[in-house]
Amino acid sequence: MPRHDREEVARRAGYATWREAVEATAHLAQQEAGRVLGVSHPTVRAWRAELGLGVAAGRPSADQLKATFRADAGDARHGSANGYRNLGCRCPACTAAWTDYQRARRTGPA
Repeated sequence: MPRHDREEVARRAGYATWREAVEATAHLAQQEAGRVLGVSHPTVRAWRAELGLGVAAGRPSADQLKATFRADAGDARHGSANGYRNLGCRCPACTAAWTDYQRARRTGPA
């Protein structure tokens, strides 16, 4: 992968500084920003990460998502086999849905 003179890349693209160039193209997709700046999109990704731009926020863990689901009685997924099996909910509606699902599996197609 070629090493780029950051300031030269910025000047060629019409920006005063490298930081200004990366910040000005932060709203663009990586591929589009790469075309504007004249570098590859992995380079754009690395530069954005270095400046803390476009870095995804931390994602909640599966346990956190399950706990949030179980705590929200208004969630539309309550009363589903998915709520029971994958999300670990044992409320009466999810338990009944799981029982019905298993019963249907055992009896086979109608």
